[in-house]
Amino acid sequence: MSESFFKTATAPTLQGWQAPGSLDFQAAFLKAGGWALPRTEAFPDAARLRERLQELKASMREGAKIGLDLRGLREGADGVVAAAREAGVAFLLHTAELPPSLAMLRHANLPRLVVVQNAEEAAQAKANGASAFLARPGIVAALQYLGLPVVATAETDAEARQAMADGAIGLQPSNPSLLDSSPLAAFRTRLMAGLDSMAQTFIRRGACTLPRLRIRNLDLAYPIQQGGMGVGVSWEGLAGAVASTGCVGLVSAIGTGYHSSADPKMRLGRPDGTESLNPPKALEWIIRAARERSEGRGAVGVNILCAIEGYEAAVRASLAGGAQMIVSGAGLPLALPGYVGDADVALVPIVSSGRALNVICKQWSRKYNRLPDAVVLEGPESGGHQGFSHDGCLDPAHTLENILPEVLAERDKWGDFPVLVAGGVWDHADIQRFLTLGAGGVQMGTRFIGTFECDASPIFKEVILRAKAEDIGLMKSPVGLPARGVRTSLQRHIEAGTAPQIRCVSNCLSPCGHGKGAMAVGYCIADRLADAMQGNEESGLFFTGSNGAKLRDLISVRDLIEELTQDPGLQRLYA
Repeated sequence: MSESFFKTATAPTLQGWQAPGSLDFQAAFLKAGGWALPRTEAFPDAARLRERLQELKASMREGAKIGLDLRGLREGADGVVAAAREAGVAFLLHTAELPPSLAMLRHANLPRLVVVQNAEEAAQAKANGASAFLARPGIVAALQYLGLPVVATAETDAEARQAMADGAIGLQPSNPSLLDSSPLAAFRTRLMAGLDSMAQTFIRRGACTLPRLRIRNLDLAYPIQQGGMGVGVSWEGLAGAVASTGCVGLVSAIGTGYHSSADPKMRLGRPDGTESLNPPKALEWIIRAARERSEGRGAVGVNILCAIEGYEAAVRASLAGGAQMIVSGAGLPLALPGYVGDADVALVPIVSSGRALNVICKQWSRKYNRLPDAVVLEGPESGGHQGFSHDGCLDPAHTLENILPEVLAERDKWGDFPVLVAGGVWDHADIQRFLTLGAGGVQMGTRFIGTFECDASPIFKEVILRAKAEDIGLMKSPVGLPARGVRTSLQRHIEAGTAPQIRCVSNCLSPCGHGKGAMAVGYCIADRLADAMQGNEESGLFFTGSNGAKLRDLISVRDLIEELTQDPGLQRLYA
C-alpha cells in the first residue's frame, strides 16, 4: 500500500501511552475518533490477538483507526498479519530495522508507519516500502524531502506546535497533559466525553499514588530501582533509560571487559585475568554514558558484588565515572565506606536478614561513622545468586513478607533510611502491597529483561520470553550458594559431563577459588554468563527471577514504568 492512506487522513491523533490498570485508553481513543495502537506480544497467540482487535473494532467512531504496534513482535508475523486483516486493522507500526524473522512485513500489503530516528534511517525505510514515518519533532522538517507523511511524537505544547508547523500530518502526544495543547484541544473534548470519572482523573492530572523515593540527596519521582544484572544485561542502555524515567538504573560492574568500549588482553577467547575481565576504565565509560542517557533525571548507580575480584578498583572506578549510588551484596560490604571516603554517593547494601543489616550498621557506624543510605532486602525469588541455601530458598519463613518485619525493626534501631524489597516483585499491586507493609520502594530485575533497552542480546531476551514456569529453577553455582535461572541445554550438558571445558581464564569471583568452585559444579560462571549475554543459547547461562515465565511482552522502559506506576505519560516526572 502507498502513503495515500496517511495523506488522506485528517490530522490523526495517535495513542501515545498505554492504559494503566483496567483503564482501556485504546477503546477511548477509538470512541473519540483517534488512532489506537494495541501492541503484540513477542510470541503472540494469533487467536487471542484477533479477539482483542475485534473487541476494539466495536468501539470505533467515524475517523478512528486501529493500528498494530509490532515493535515487540519476534515471531509469528504471518498469523499476526492475518489477524490484523481480518479485524480491519488500518496500518502496522514497526521500527526501521526488522528482525530477519519479520522481513515478510515488507510485503504485508498494509500501510506501514515506521519509527525513525534520523533522515538516513528514514531514507532506508522508504526504500523498504514505508508508507509514513513516526518521528520526534526535531527531525520532522528534515524528513519532508522524502515526500512521505510524518506523524510527530511530542512531549510539550511547543514541540507539538513546531512539529505541525514543520509539516507533520498528525501528533502522538506522549502524555495526557499534552492534550491541553491547542492542536489537540478538539480531540481532548471528545476523549473526555467518553471516559468515566476515574479515567478523566488520569487525563487531568495523573493519578499516581506511589510515594517518591528519597535516598541520601537523591529525590526520585518513583520508588522503583532496576536491579543490576550481569554479565552485560544492565549497562548504559538499560540503566540510562530507567534513570530517564525518574527511577534508579543500576549498571552491573561484573564483566565489563566484554563491553565494546573495552580493549582487554585476551586468552583463549576470554578476558585474561581480573583486570581484563573488569577493566576500571570500561566501567567509568559505561556509567558516564548511562548518565548522559538519563538526561539529568532519576539516578544512575552501580551494582558491585562483594565477591568480585578487584572490588576496591570497581568502587573507585564507579566514583570516577560519576555513579550516584553504589549497591553491593553477595557478601557483606563491610569495607565499602572506607573505599568511598568523603565522596557524595549513596551506599546501599543488599541483605537477606535483619542480622546481616545489624552487622553492617555496627561496623559502618563504629569504624566509619556512616550508616546505609538505603538497604535492599532480597528474598529467595530473585534471579541469579541467592542469600539462602537451597532448602532456605524453599522455606516459607524466608518469603519477603516474612523477613521484611525483622529488617524494618533492625533498621528502626539505626535510623529511617528506606528498605527496598527485591525478588518476586512483578506489578503495581505488588509494589503497593510491599509499601503498605513498610517498604520504602522496590528493586526489580526480571521485568526489565523484557525491554528494548536491555543490553543483553536478542537471543538472551527470547530465552527468557519463551521460558515456562517449569523451566525456571534453582541450580548449583561455583560460589557455593544456589542461583536461579532458566534450565537450558547447558544444564543437560553439565549433568552429562559434556559442558564446555573449565579453564578459569578470567578469575571472576573470589569464592570460586580460581576455578575450584567451577570444577565442583561443572561450569565456569563468568564464561557461561558472557555466552548468554552474547546470545549463545547452547552454552549460555540465563539468570532470571521466579517471575520470568510471566514475561510475554517486549516493550520500552518507559511503557513498563508507566504500567508499574500507573502514571500514564509519566506526568509526575514531566510536570
